[in-house]
Amino acid sequence: MNYTKQIQDIAGRLFSEEKIDVFIGYRNTGFDENQVPVLINQYKDVDQLLFTDKSVFNLANYLKYEHTRNKRVGLVVKGCDSRALNLMLTENQVKREKLFIVGIACEGVVDETGGKAQNCVECVMPDAVVFDEMLGTPSGKRDYQENSDIRALDGKSLTGRQEYFEEVFENCIRCNACRHSCPLCYCSNCCIDQETATLYHGANTTSSAFHALMTWSLHLAGRCVDCRNCEKACPSHLPLHLLHKQNEKVIYENFQEHLAGMIQDDRGAFYKYSLSDPDDFIM
Repeated sequence: MNYTKQIQDIAGRLFSEEKIDVFIGYRNTGFDENQVPVLINQYKDVDQLLFTDKSVFNLANYLKYEHTRNKRVGLVVKGCDSRALNLMLTENQVKREKLFIVGIACEGVVDETGGKAQNCVECVMPDAVVFDEMLGTPSGKRDYQENSDIRALDGKSLTGRQEYFEEVFENCIRCNACRHSCPLCYCSNCCIDQETATLYHGANTTSSAFHALMTWSLHLAGRCVDCRNCEKACPSHLPLHLLHKQNEKVIYENFQEHLAGMIQDDRGAFYKYSLSDPDDFIM
């Protein structure tokens, strides 16, 4: 999977025709084979752009910062990235007319071991769902797969599951890198910030960190697209997908097989209602 030349040509054309002010893509780190996001604002820099199976980050995250606000932006999105972008559009965080979206029919990116990333193996929609120009041959929607790590937890009791999660996340240092890297966490003031916490004090204890993470994950329930930007940003290498994939499974089973960002203007699981919805939670 290599769309480097096509993306350079598209970005160059957009700058030449003065249709964009900035283009968000990927470039080499300069010291290894990995890639980092890059924002370019002039034609002469388009040769920095590339796209391969090492283009792992969700670039939609950069639409929530000041350097792209109120500008005409070109960007590259894979399937999961475009689902996040769909939600940002639905939630009025970005304006569609300000964007030129290069969609990718993604074949999967690689993790640090060089193998296909777990979220790519389990991906339900590898193709961009919102785009102006598509690169590659779309393969279509796939059947939903329960995350293998969550499946392994099914045999635990609720108490055992709680103990497991507390142990796994005891190394959280409350840096909020996970939240800052998530395109769907865009509140200017967050209730779990250590500096301005309104629900939890800033103490860096296991209990405080775990409950802050739980609150964060619940704010993303029905909205997480499993791009795993949060895990890539975490300095403690925490398996944050465990929180989100557990929520995803419960919502998929109880809210008409809802998956976040798949449909344009779909406001989310909690805005849906059907007489066939399970009601065993009602007292």
